Amino acid sequence: MGEIGKAKIAAINAVGEDALFERMARGETVSTIIGELDVGWKLWHKWLDAERGRKDRYRAAQEAAGHFFASRAVDTAQNADPETVSVSRLQVDTDKWIASKLNQQYDVRQKDIAINISVNDLHAQAAELLGDLDDIEDAEIVGEDGE
Repeated sequence: MGEIGKAKIAAINAVGEDALFERMARGETVSTIIGELDVGWKLWHKWLDAERGRKDRYRAAQEAAGHFFASRAVDTAQNADPETVSVSRLQVDTDKWIASKLNQQYDVRQKDIAINISVNDLHAQAAELLGDLDDIEDAEIVGEDGE
């Protein structure tokens, strides 16, 4: 990393991790924050990886931001006026989308489940079961008295 990169990392450290993650949790986007710090995404991720546990604290801040955006979506929907309902709907949809990306709790999309069935496997299982039945049929039936 060059001198400019080191200076930018020092500027991020001067602001402080707690302050940056708190801003995120209050709904400020990372794009806005790194724009103010004059840092690119690559350098931002290098800073996140530079300290053990920082990426986990970053993810926790993202989840908190998800709560912020979900709450804001509810407030926007409840406070919509008939004149601004179209704009409010767009704002709500945008905030819901952001919340779902930051916090999986708010991802309400239906999950598709793929199931693969192999006919050959089914035939093999059926043959195995039939083989077990043949073993039962071939067994001698003995009564309680041993006859």
